Amino acid sequence: MGNSDVDYAEALTMNEAEKLEQLKCVDFLSFFAEETLMKLARSCEVLTLSSGQLLFNEGDESDAMYIILSGELLVYKKDEVIARRGAGHYIGEMGLIESKPRSASIRAEAETQLLEITEKKFYEEFSHNSGSLLALLKTLSERTRTDMDVLEGVHAKLKKEQEHSEHLTQVLDDTTNEIYIIDADSYKVLQANSVATRNLGYSKDHVYKKALYDFWEDQSRLEFDVLAEPLRAGRKLVQLFEALQMRKDGTVYPVQVKLKGIQVGKKNALLAVVRDLTAYRHLESKIKRMAFFDSLTGLPNRNMINDRLVLALAHADRKDEKFAVLFLDMDDFKSVNDTLGHSIGDELLKEVAKRLKGLLRGEDTVARIGGDEFVILLTGLKDASYSTRLAERIILALKPAFKIDKHEIYSSFSIGIALYPTDAKDAESLFKSADSAMYQAKKQGKNSYFIHDPKMLSVAQSRLNLKTLLARTLEDENFLLNYQPKVDLKTGENKRLEVFLRMNDPEGGMLFPAEFLPLAEESGLLVSIGDWVLQAVCKQMTAWRQEGIPLLPVSINLSEVQLLQEKLVDNIAGTINKLALEPDLFEFEISELSLLQTSGQTYKNLMELHGFGSKLALDNFGLVSSLNNLARVPISTLNIDSKLVQGFSSGTNATVANTIICIGKNLQMKTVAKGVETNEQKEFLQNSGCDWAQGYLFGKPCSPDELKSFLI
Repeated sequence: MGNSDVDYAEALTMNEAEKLEQLKCVDFLSFFAEETLMKLARSCEVLTLSSGQLLFNEGDESDAMYIILSGELLVYKKDEVIARRGAGHYIGEMGLIESKPRSASIRAEAETQLLEITEKKFYEEFSHNSGSLLALLKTLSERTRTDMDVLEGVHAKLKKEQEHSEHLTQVLDDTTNEIYIIDADSYKVLQANSVATRNLGYSKDHVYKKALYDFWEDQSRLEFDVLAEPLRAGRKLVQLFEALQMRKDGTVYPVQVKLKGIQVGKKNALLAVVRDLTAYRHLESKIKRMAFFDSLTGLPNRNMINDRLVLALAHADRKDEKFAVLFLDMDDFKSVNDTLGHSIGDELLKEVAKRLKGLLRGEDTVARIGGDEFVILLTGLKDASYSTRLAERIILALKPAFKIDKHEIYSSFSIGIALYPTDAKDAESLFKSADSAMYQAKKQGKNSYFIHDPKMLSVAQSRLNLKTLLARTLEDENFLLNYQPKVDLKTGENKRLEVFLRMNDPEGGMLFPAEFLPLAEESGLLVSIGDWVLQAVCKQMTAWRQEGIPLLPVSINLSEVQLLQEKLVDNIAGTINKLALEPDLFEFEISELSLLQTSGQTYKNLMELHGFGSKLALDNFGLVSSLNNLARVPISTLNIDSKLVQGFSSGTNATVANTIICIGKNLQMKTVAKGVETNEQKEFLQNSGCDWAQGYLFGKPCSPDELKSFLI
């Protein structure tokens, strides 16, 4: 904003749907997908101008455009109003594609609301929509041709005003384009507007001594004859072409010229409307860069790596060489975004890109293809040895901490390697092979690399099938819940239930959480699945209550991802209160990893759950040291991990279990042993003072109908 004093609205003054409709009406935004336009609608500010308030002055810097939502704006130059713009119009669009000063001043005629789209916001959204690049160029090209049609209007005005010479200069100056009237035979300039002389840098006297083609670097008299002759002969009405125009200072700029035969008095002449294409060429270059380069890191993107891969295929076939594709995925990058914020995550990706570039040969390519995924193309290889050595160097190079905004961040990568033509015969298959190898690297412990094995393609396909099944199961609400009782070791009474999620695979049978929840997190479905589990448990408890079955508190797992959700407790409370259930009928189990991160949103959610009246249990206590944080959170139950219970024959495991039970007693927490399968384990726990236990010895996880015998 230039010299204006616009107040940004505290909150949106019109709903997003209305803003979306306004955005759809802008011609050069019409190529965006509705989802992208909605993002713009949500993120763009609404400005309110009072009557007489200035939006910007002629000559101000420009980096935004505005859509008028209501009210009216006056456009004026040198205190003279030259246009009015009302609701539905947009102004300042060239501020998005060039950095020239504003060409006019804008003031509100009445109270006016505007939607501001900044250059930064426009290109942020645009950079993720490279598939629409051609559509944008086509749209802007059409707008250029439409703007050139001003020639018809100028010609009409000239015919009307040609006998009133005092108005001729004003007519010619009433445009942002260069306008020339030239002699039809010599092509000498007879008249030029102020835009033309200003752009060229010459005085009018100098311009009038020259033929128009003298200002064009790439046109001669002979070439101009070819263009003008059909107009003089009446065989064509208009000629449209491009040229390179040279200024007095020697600089050259691209122009589009529209040439038409006219009559000036009784003389034949030619009218040329010349449009400066510098901004258009700048935008074209910017768009092409966005099409092939990642806007965050500056690395080549998926489009560029695909193009280079096609070239590598052809070159390798001609030279009988090999090349390799390395697929890199950062381990646990999501936790960086979740705990430190997306801005820190973005800076981390930039630093990773710098380190990767520093490891490559000049002929190699590293690209960021999305999120935390990178691809490296290594050409001119004889075998796989160079690719494996590079993978080892990458792992070592990314091991030292990244220092970002006072944070020390440690990262690691899982790397998959595929070789052409050994592992695949085409680009798509090569990517798939490297991708499946990368997942195998993750599976074998992360921070490692894996060379493609043909068997892994079936593994990758299985993962894809499982992701599809997972999404469909959530959409159809076809998950299953099983319940397992927790038993008082002194009385044998059922004290609590733990709920377990199951998913039915028509081909593979019943699937357990460990088989599909990691994929759910990858797919961004974990929070939605967690919401479904709570709703299903609440409905089941309501059904039991209606049947007169006494209710036992139910333990439900909360993942680290759920605990980072800002509205977690509001959603939990809303679901429970909706069915008039008591908060203390619910115990939420958290992992030790969650306890280790008890700061920010996680800590806030845990405290609010306690305040709501629900219990908190620490799951699998004993695997990670979290004693320092245990006292900070109102935990009511410590769950002893089944691995410790299964290993009671080991003196160390028995000692650890006794220590946990002792800690629980001292902190007045209940202790629950999981995975109890034998009477010997039960007796050990009883003698050690453990409160409750669960496991196959007391009952397997079962369906709600099967559970009734335990509850009645």
